[in-house]
Amino acid sequence: MCGLVGFSMAGGAPDAQRETALRMLDSIAYRGPDERGTTQQGGVVLGHNRLTIMEPQGGRQPRVGADSGNALIYNGEIYSHRQFDAGIVADGGQLRDHCDTETLFWLLQQRGIENTLEAIDGMFAFAWYDAGADALYLARDRFGQKPIFYSVVDGQLIFASEIKALRQHPALARVAPDLDALALYLMMEYLPGAATGIDGVFELPAGHLLEWRNGAATVRAWWRPDTKSRVRPDMPGLEAPLEHALVEAVGTQLVADVPVGVFLSGGLDSSLVAAIARRHKQDVATFTVRFPFASFDESAHAEKVAAHIGTRHTTVELGRQNCIDGIETLLANLDQPFADSSFLPSYLLCRATKEHVTVALGGDGADELFLGYPNFGLLGWAPAMARLPRRTGRLLRGIAGLLPGSDGYMNTAFLLRQLSYGIGRPAELQSPYWMSAVPAIDQSRLWQGRDDVESVIAAQLREQIPGSRRVALLDQCQQHFIEAYLAHDILTKMDRASMCVSLEVRSPFLANDVADIALRLPHETLLQGRDGKLVLRRIAASYLPDTTIARKKHGFALPVAALLRGDLRDLAAAILLDRANPMYAHVDHATVDAWWRAHVDRGRDHGKRLWALLMLAAFYRNQFA
Repeated sequence: MCGLVGFSMAGGAPDAQRETALRMLDSIAYRGPDERGTTQQGGVVLGHNRLTIMEPQGGRQPRVGADSGNALIYNGEIYSHRQFDAGIVADGGQLRDHCDTETLFWLLQQRGIENTLEAIDGMFAFAWYDAGADALYLARDRFGQKPIFYSVVDGQLIFASEIKALRQHPALARVAPDLDALALYLMMEYLPGAATGIDGVFELPAGHLLEWRNGAATVRAWWRPDTKSRVRPDMPGLEAPLEHALVEAVGTQLVADVPVGVFLSGGLDSSLVAAIARRHKQDVATFTVRFPFASFDESAHAEKVAAHIGTRHTTVELGRQNCIDGIETLLANLDQPFADSSFLPSYLLCRATKEHVTVALGGDGADELFLGYPNFGLLGWAPAMARLPRRTGRLLRGIAGLLPGSDGYMNTAFLLRQLSYGIGRPAELQSPYWMSAVPAIDQSRLWQGRDDVESVIAAQLREQIPGSRRVALLDQCQQHFIEAYLAHDILTKMDRASMCVSLEVRSPFLANDVADIALRLPHETLLQGRDGKLVLRRIAASYLPDTTIARKKHGFALPVAALLRGDLRDLAAAILLDRANPMYAHVDHATVDAWWRAHVDRGRDHGKRLWALLMLAAFYRNQFA
């Protein structure tokens, strides 16, 4: 894994341009602590931090063609890259260090950008300068496992792996918030699409390509998930190809020149990856965390799976002080609003895992590809709920408020309240409303001087999920989960959590062959009633104990409601209620304070919304103070 920076030159001395690139690299040095390099080619400056995973003596970047002047900086892994060696040599390429950086360079030079993207299987974000065409390309992998951000300022393109690196460029010394995007964030807990919460700063979406030529940027999709080409449910032999592809993907992703382990939560997805890894290797190290909150802790399940499959297992004890120290670190480094509370335990797991290995495999992507989330099972009720008046939702929230208070995982009052937000909304949009942190209906009194927030949020959601009578509701929901939730929540969380500690995390479920098969499976092999991932459960029968296969999905979240009342109360209050925070130029302090007081006095459970607001306050403090 690595960190990328770069920009098109807008005059100035070469030494000054290089110093700017070095400052950008320094801000994300943890992404690649092993080596650093810069180059200037044509009108482009490129910089690279390297975390060495393969071929320690080779793979140095930027990679520049001595004859062509073409240049590459690249973050990620191209799996099975050696399969291209013979073709590269036959076409006149000269392979020296046999690393995936070299492979990617020659493929781009010989085949061009589009054909290369179609051919490779991996996780990546890269910048490719084509000297002959004087064009710069930025590209991102299918699902968005590796990030890249960019901005165009006064005719200059600036890009980097993280926003904090962008901000080191003098053209982005001062920025302003994107209020429409931040309203959507408060509802969804993350930002889908290209918006980052900063006006004029964008994330290149997953599966997209940016071309910079003649001072102008064009962005286009090179891949999108196709959920409309499913095979018939009566076609035989659907499980065997999937199992073969998954076994191959795990085997391929275990290859590295550094120690490799596996995250093991005790749930179906990570347990299946670990079990397959154990069949590839005699000695497999697995890792999980033990929460100090009983209803959120899965460590006992993980330990049972580890004993069953025979891995060398480590359980990381996550104490209350770990939570406090960890959240302080994350809040200090937040350069984009992000409120998935599992970010914290993911970071602490990655930090502990890094003490043992440099690469870890995980189960990310399975819920999106195999319909594992409860949302998919609830979609059958969505058309009827869409026809109900919205006052029914208010009534349901009233009932939820009468139930006994609980800080337990997915308690009944919480579930009823979340479900109520979708009532009266279009069927295809209900899923994001069910997951609301600060519901759209409550944001009109939160933002100062804005009475259009609900309509602004609805319009942005409609851009994410256009709705179509020709596409099944389940397929629309799955596509949104893949393009929005997977890319901008799940994979964003894991990239930031792992890169903070220089750990590489790989996801076998997102391998090309596995994903292509999954997206062709008929609904009947994936979902039955409210039970998803049926085909994975059948495959797992020969790898895992029945109790693991039958377990209901359990998230990796923190009990934020309890933490905000207890261990994190002082820390959260100091940031969230600080009137000097620039957030309060746009947000009503009295409303936030009222929600806070109601929550800490146990009158209401506002944990989910207060956590999102806490992250927003930290974002404002870090970016606009």
